[in-house]
Amino acid sequence: MKQQPEVVPRFRSLPALMKVMSTCTRCDLALTRTHVVLGVGNRRARLMLIGEAPGEKEDLAGVPFVGRAGQLLDRVLEASEIPRDDVFITNIVACRPPKNRAPRAAEVRAHAPWIEEQLRLVNPDIVVTLGRVALTYFIPKAKVTQIRGKPQKVARGERVLTIVPTLHPAAALRDPELRPLIEADFRKIGRLLRA
Repeated sequence: MKQQPEVVPRFRSLPALMKVMSTCTRCDLALTRTHVVLGVGNRRARLMLIGEAPGEKEDLAGVPFVGRAGQLLDRVLEASEIPRDDVFITNIVACRPPKNRAPRAAEVRAHAPWIEEQLRLVNPDIVVTLGRVALTYFIPKAKVTQIRGKPQKVARGERVLTIVPTLHPAAALRDPELRPLIEADFRKIGRLLRA
């Protein structure tokens, strides 16, 4: 399979980016996906949420965080007084890995230009990483359990991003005792946005 596009150019707008991204064949996930799951939300969002990869429901719908983890995320955002309409939501990898396995390093590298363009175009004040894969994209070898809820400054090209790591909502579905930790992190994120 030939990688398309071989080089991801800079785009003038999110719609232009998404049009090209929707036909991506930069890695083998293109062979098994139903849809490229594009980032959605406010194009001028101050808050960007980044998960690891789409699940089955997201792959079928072509929209991030519409399954059970997305429903939990919606409830957490609402409880934190963060309107989902004010947020931009995407994933490190835009195509579903088979059997919902974690994305491989080569898949993350193939999708990296898409994430970088979304970051550049949306230009959020705060980036919330949901889970280990999203966190280690920005801070290799970091442990989400050690720094969750603590803002981290990360140099990215010509700018410095404020990253706030937290657990992935799917983790709280597997272990309900983790939900209060995610809720506490999002309350803190809500306060940061309102400060």
